[in-house]
Amino acid sequence: MTKCPHCFSTLTNTDFVWVCRTGRCEQTPDREATRYSVAPVRSGQIFALSKPPEAKSNWAPPHRVDCPTCNEAMDDSCPACHGALLPDWRAAQATCIAMNGARATGKSLYIAVVVKQLQRLAVNLGSTMHFGDDRTRDVYREVYERPLFEQRGLMAPTPRADTSSSYQRDPLIFSLGMIKGLRRYVVLRDVAGEEMESPPERAGHLAFLANADAILFMFDTLAVPSVRDKLVDLIPAQLQSGGDPLVVLNNLLRVVGNSNPRLGVILSKFDALQELRNVDDVTWSAIMSNSGAAFLRDPTELAPKYDEADGLQLHEEVRSLLYKLGAAPIVLTVQNSHDGRAIPHRFFAVSTLGESPDGRQLHSRGIAPYRCLDPVKWALAGAGVL
Repeated sequence: MTKCPHCFSTLTNTDFVWVCRTGRCEQTPDREATRYSVAPVRSGQIFALSKPPEAKSNWAPPHRVDCPTCNEAMDDSCPACHGALLPDWRAAQATCIAMNGARATGKSLYIAVVVKQLQRLAVNLGSTMHFGDDRTRDVYREVYERPLFEQRGLMAPTPRADTSSSYQRDPLIFSLGMIKGLRRYVVLRDVAGEEMESPPERAGHLAFLANADAILFMFDTLAVPSVRDKLVDLIPAQLQSGGDPLVVLNNLLRVVGNSNPRLGVILSKFDALQELRNVDDVTWSAIMSNSGAAFLRDPTELAPKYDEADGLQLHEEVRSLLYKLGAAPIVLTVQNSHDGRAIPHRFFAVSTLGESPDGRQLHSRGIAPYRCLDPVKWALAGAGVL
C-alpha cells in the first residue's frame, strides 16, 4: 500500500474511486473533495467500488473504468479526497513529506535546493530522479529553480492556500526510480508560514499534515534577537522577519491532532550561527569553534544511507543549541507535549545557501548547501526506502 500524494491518506486495496475529468460531464458538488479543499469543489461523474466481502483472494478492481456519460476513461483517484493518482501509482511506494514553519524560515529555499540534492542521492542509490508529472516540473522550474539558480535571487513568500496564486495547493511529486524492488516517489507539500501563524477556522486543506510520513518544521536562527544583534556587522541585514515559531508549532500540533507523524525540527540558516565563532563572545566563540562537533561537518552526501549515529549526535547538539538560543519552549513542546503523547522527533541543522543573502540577491560566492539532505534521508529511512 502507498499514500495519496494530495491528502497523504493511505490507499488500501479494498476501496477505489474513479472521477471523470474530461469536462464533458455535468459538474456536481463533490463533498469528499470539498472536505480537503479551501473552497467548494465540483466534479464530473464519480464511480466508487469496494472489494466485496465474499471476494476471492485474487480479486482485483477493473483496470479501466469508462464514464457512463461521455464514455471516456475516468481517472483513478483517492477515495478520501478524490485527488487524481498517477498511472500505476498504487503499485509504487510514496514517502510523503510536509514542510512547516513560520514566515521567512527558508522553507521554499530548502525545497529548491534539496530537490537538486535528491537528484544526486538517486544516482548514489543506482537510480535517477525524475519529475513525477508535468505540473511538478513546471512549478519547480518557474517558482523554485528560475528565481534561485538562474536569477540568483530569493523566491517570493509562499502565498496562502486561499489565494488565486497559490501553487502549493497541489503536491510536488518526484520519482526516485526502482529502489529495493519498488518504484519510489518522494512527495513534498508546503504551507505558507502566514497561514500556520493563524490557521483558518476551516482547515481541511491542511489535513494532509496529520497523514505525513514526516513533517519538517523549520526554526529560523535569526529569529532569536540576541543572535541577530551579535551578527549585525557580520552578515547582511535580513529583509523579511518571521512570526513566532512557538505559535506555529503549537498550531501545527493542533492541526495534526491525535496522529503522530515523525517531526524533524530544523535549525535553519545555520551559516549565520556559524558566524558566532567570530564574535567577541567567549562562550559562543568556543561553542561554534569545536572541531569535534557534528554540526561542523557534513557527511550526508558521502553515502546514500542515513547515518543514524551521526544523526543522533547532531540531534543532541542541536537540542543543546536550542536551549542556548533561548528556544527551550520549542524543545519542551516536542519532548513533553501538553496532552502527554510522545512525539517521535529529531533535531537538525541546515544551511540552504551557505551564506546569508544580501537583500534579495544571493551572496557573490553562490550557493553552498550544508546538511540539507539530512532531514529527507531521515524521513526516507523511516519509511524503509534507505
